This record gives sequence, structure tokens and C-alpha cells, in this order.
Amino acid sequence: MGKYGTWLIAVSMVAPFFIILFQNRADLNSPQVLSSTSTISNNESVVSFGLMGDLGLGRNITAQARLKKDFNWSFGGVTEWLTQNDFNLSNLESPIIKDCSTDFKNTMIFCGDPQFLPSLKYNKFILSLANNHIFNYGQNGFTQTKDYLSQNDINFVYSDPPVIASDSVAISPNSILTLKQINGIKFGFLAYDLVISGRVIASDSVAISNDIKKYKPEVDWLIVSLHWGNEYLSKPEKWQIDLVHQLIDVGADIIAGHHPHVVQPVETYKNKLIFYSLGNFIFDQNWSQATSESEIYRLKVSKDKILNIDKTPIIIKSNSRPEIRK
Repeated sequence: MGKYGTWLIAVSMVAPFFIILFQNRADLNSPQVLSSTSTISNNESVVSFGLMGDLGLGRNITAQARLKKDFNWSFGGVTEWLTQNDFNLSNLESPIIKDCSTDFKNTMIFCGDPQFLPSLKYNKFILSLANNHIFNYGQNGFTQTKDYLSQNDINFVYSDPPVIASDSVAISPNSILTLKQINGIKFGFLAYDLVISGRVIASDSVAISNDIKKYKPEVDWLIVSLHWGNEYLSKPEKWQIDLVHQLIDVGADIIAGHHPHVVQPVETYKNKLIFYSLGNFIFDQNWSQATSESEIYRLKVSKDKILNIDKTPIIIKSNSRPEIRK
């Protein structure tokens, strides 16, 4: 079976017992309820976009698509919702490679079939590649993923993995800024993996802050994607709260967090939105309710303010297909 299979089975057996399913937003620093709507003037440009969590194309998701000969099946339950938006930001938790393996049992090595690409484009995704699985097939797999996305006109954002120089020194590289302009409104995207090194160090916050200060003047909205925190925790840790407050202080507008695979609270800090963890969007973790149920958000914004926020609960069915919960 190997070490990956043993580890996965162990996690599957014990993780549900350690998941705290619900967390009151009041535990954070005075978060505001996300239910307000602002008035839109007649000549005001508006953009609508979606935020969702981890999008895994590996294991059961690719297996189901191949079995059904339908690579849009995993998206079908939410396609109508997705295509109403101008774009949808998600975390791509698997490289997309040629000859992706068909052996998906007991593995933590993920890959997605390139036949998913038309669905990713049709559903208007912008994908963060800054996570701990994107290099599962090494630099070659990462390069293939970027090439496939570029060839299909699918926007993505990433940062190089951190270089661990020693036990006490790490070099935190800058993120690659991705720009998108819609209806005259400029969006900038930055993404960082704070999981792969196994720790967060002071240089991480400095490097991210410097990027934000550098790029915020170029855009109306700067959205920062963070792959971070401990899996299956229902609330962020103090270091995460402190870090994102610092990032907003220097110019970040929206924080989109992922990696815990469960939903964590949403906070409003200085009128900026922090999604600590958006949970799973498409993922094969049906061993618990917390990893099978999640939320997707639609934000409607003008050039300088959030006009409306809408939360939609979803449930992942057949271990591979999100559908809107009624």
C-alpha cells in the first residue's frame, strides 16, 4: 500500500472526530454580518464574481469524468450559478498533465485530465496555483499546467515555492501578479502557499506585504489568495488573523483562504473582506459532513465599493459534484 495509502486511511478514520463543525463569527474581532446591499447609480460600472474554495481534479473527480465520459459533470450542478458571474476565483488543487494516472486509490498525489480544460474555461475560472499539491508531478507537471491553462485562455495566479535555505532561513519569493479588467474596473490577483514549507516565518509576511504595497496602486481591487492553516479546523488561528489584518493594513482588499477543507468564519476588517477558509468546492472527501458541505460567494462590486454579497450553500454529491443546497 505504501506510506501515502496508510496515511490517507488513517486520516479518513480519525479526522471526522476532530472536526468542529460550526464556529460563531463573534469569536473573531467584531466581524460584520454579510447581508448588506449598496445603492448602484445609473452610470456606475459593476462586476459580479464568485469565490470558492479547493477545486481538486484528481482521484475520484477524474475517475468519474472518465467513467461518465463527461468532463463537465462535476461542474454541472453549479454551472448556471458560475456562468452568471464575470469570473470565479478558486484554488486548483492538482496539476493538469498529459497521461494523468488512472490509479487513484490511496494516494495523496493528485493530477487532473486535460479534458477538464473546456469546462474550466466555460465556467469562467481564474485559478490559484499556489498550493501544496500543484508540484505533485514536479516542475514538469507545474509547467504543463501553466501551458495548458494559457493555451485555453484560462487566467491563473501563482508564486514560486518557498526555498528553504536551512532550518532557520527561508526565502519567500514574490507572487506573480495577474491582472484582469472588466467594465473598466481593474482587478489584481496575488497568491501564496503558506503550507508547503510547513511553517510561516517573518519573511513571508514581509514579502507578501511588499507585493501588496507594490501592486495595489495599479488596480481597483487587489484579491489575495492564501493557501494556509491546519486542515479540518473550523476557525483560524491567531497568527492567521494577525497576518491578514497586516495585509489589509497595507492595501489588500479581499482575502480568499483555503486548505483546511472546511468552512471557517468570514470577517470584515476595516471594511475589507476576509474569507479565512472557503472549504471544499470540488473535492472527494465525503467521509464527513464538514468536508462535503461548503459555501460559495457572489460579490457584486463597483470601482470602489462592494455593492452586494450573496452566500450560497453547496453540498458535494457522488464525492465529486457540488450542487446548491436547497
